[in-house]
Amino acid sequence: MNLEEVRKKVLSKKGGWFFLYPLFFILSKLFCFFARFRYELYKGGILKTITPAVPVISVGNIVAGGTGKTPLVEYIYTMLQDVGFTPAVVMRGYGGKEKGPVVAEDEPERFGDEAALYVKKGFFVVVSRDRLAGIDFAVSKGANVVVLDDGFQQLGIKPTVNVVVVDPFNPFGGNMCLPLGTLREPVDALERADCFVISRANFASFEKVNSLEIYLKTFRKQVFKGEQCFKYWIDRTFRKVEPPEKEITVFCGIGSPQQFLQQLKEEGFKVIKSFLFPDHHFYTAEEIKTLSKYPNLVTTEKDLVKVKDYDIDVKVPVLGVEVFGLKEFILNRIKNVEKHEEKNEKESFVPDGVSVSQSVERRIFKES
Repeated sequence: MNLEEVRKKVLSKKGGWFFLYPLFFILSKLFCFFARFRYELYKGGILKTITPAVPVISVGNIVAGGTGKTPLVEYIYTMLQDVGFTPAVVMRGYGGKEKGPVVAEDEPERFGDEAALYVKKGFFVVVSRDRLAGIDFAVSKGANVVVLDDGFQQLGIKPTVNVVVVDPFNPFGGNMCLPLGTLREPVDALERADCFVISRANFASFEKVNSLEIYLKTFRKQVFKGEQCFKYWIDRTFRKVEPPEKEITVFCGIGSPQQFLQQLKEEGFKVIKSFLFPDHHFYTAEEIKTLSKYPNLVTTEKDLVKVKDYDIDVKVPVLGVEVFGLKEFILNRIKNVEKHEEKNEKESFVPDGVSVSQSVERRIFKES
């Protein structure tokens, strides 16, 4: 039983789980307290925030689990590449063994499923537990802009643009921090965002998206709406194929499996049976053997990189996302930073042997 299953049972207050509710409530309050206390340490200058020498686009959230962040990272990376930048994705590599900093390869066991997926798509990816070291490493390898995956809680790094992804189906994790809710920090942490992207807006009702947009605008930041769709389908060898028959069997190990199932239904598929595994799950040969008994198997891109070496007949929808206005917002931010840096370069120089992060002024993090 994983944490999410335990959390749901505690929230139900049924049977013996009722007695765990007060404990989870206290733990959630403590989690929020320490998250806020950590932020105050940075805000007060006790802990320092460093501004890297290259533009950094942070893509993150305040809710644990899937919010639609991965396709947005892909969207931003591709956009930056298309306009002439040499981008790199810097990430922790959840589920992988590498501590880094190291250039990721198509090996999910070492680098994590998300990193392996990005690599499979031709992205330059650096995995590093220390994200600042990862940025320095990426720059040393030729990157001139960084997409910081899951960077909102990285208070030691001041990004050029702080993009926060908000899921309209579960925007604020039950308004409780972990473990009773799914918030990673209090909702007022959204003050740090530069803009918001409401993910999967085309799958939520107008009323739901509109009320969320109105609330997010109270933070006085730009709000964008992301539309998500299936671009095409691929098989285990990553070749384009025809979509499966309408009656399908689904398996996946992602943060928001219910959203994936719902999107399949919106596309006209009937899910006969579903196997839902924990997020970042690595499949065993026995599990693959069991799954192979079912017809018309469908899974996610993130899961495909972990089953591609097994003999399993499976089809996968490739997600595409469009966020109108976000491209211009990010490029304008980068342009403004570059103008500021050009002015500073006339007044100072970088000594030999100093890293790109050390060469810039260490500035105390301030709320936007």
